[in-house]
Amino acid sequence: MAHHSSLFRNPQGWFLPALLLCTNGFSAELPEERPLWPGAEFKNAIHYDVKETVRPNRASKGSLSGSNRVFSFVAEPTYSIHQAAKADANGVGLVICPGGGYREVWLDREGHDLALWLKSRGITSLVLKYRTDNGGEGDDRKYPWEVYLPAVFADARQAVRVLRSHAAELNLDPNKIGICGFSAGGNLAFNTVFRPEPADAANPVSGNVNFAGLFYPWLREEFGEMVAKTKPLPALFIMNAIDDTLTPASRCVEFSQTVLKAGGRVELHLFAKGGHGFDLGDGRGESATLWKESFVAWLKDCGFIP
Repeated sequence: MAHHSSLFRNPQGWFLPALLLCTNGFSAELPEERPLWPGAEFKNAIHYDVKETVRPNRASKGSLSGSNRVFSFVAEPTYSIHQAAKADANGVGLVICPGGGYREVWLDREGHDLALWLKSRGITSLVLKYRTDNGGEGDDRKYPWEVYLPAVFADARQAVRVLRSHAAELNLDPNKIGICGFSAGGNLAFNTVFRPEPADAANPVSGNVNFAGLFYPWLREEFGEMVAKTKPLPALFIMNAIDDTLTPASRCVEFSQTVLKAGGRVELHLFAKGGHGFDLGDGRGESATLWKESFVAWLKDCGFIP
């Protein structure tokens, strides 16, 4: 399958070139990364004494990007937009938040690969490389949660705003903007939903979403009160593997029941095999690889795709 880059005009009016990757005997054109917060007035709470690092890994056999980069020490968040062809576009826009424990961003296998797959189904995606929390050694974190989390939550909302503010150029319906994420990215998507923003007259573009996909999400919060306070509840799609020992499927079941009791709409898929971090699902069992089709079918059932 050939993948053609979509040119996207940035706010300054320049067309940005595509990035060509070839790390797995396969090349894919990926859209250029652009700064998430381009303004000089951006006050960044996250700083590192070292440059952002990237670790290349072998791409999986089913990878559509042919790449598997892992980023750390991210202090300057960026985004890339995969625009669906105008003839295919169904109006749905999706922010994709890759996983990595908030220490890393697995940008390709849990970001660009899904965006390329969805693009051929008429969905335009924004792949977010959000700020990370890295210390010096191993599992160390430089910033406490109360400093780091507001920064990364802001990154997700800004990504939603980017899609919504460019809805006309990207052939999107501003009322069909969602967010999804894998693992820690699922936690980021969860917090975008359950910490909704009040209306802001100074910023008329909303950072709230119309739907969300939580893919083997890290549900670290006690979510009962958060769900009860969130109105309206956007439609939710949740999937996990029963043999995931890192982000247990039992938490997804508990969370789904909480949302249903609150009157929300939720669809839950639990697969027998997959473990943690099965991304598009290829090679990780027969049923787990079907989750992508289920996600698109769910968007149709919810009325987001006609």
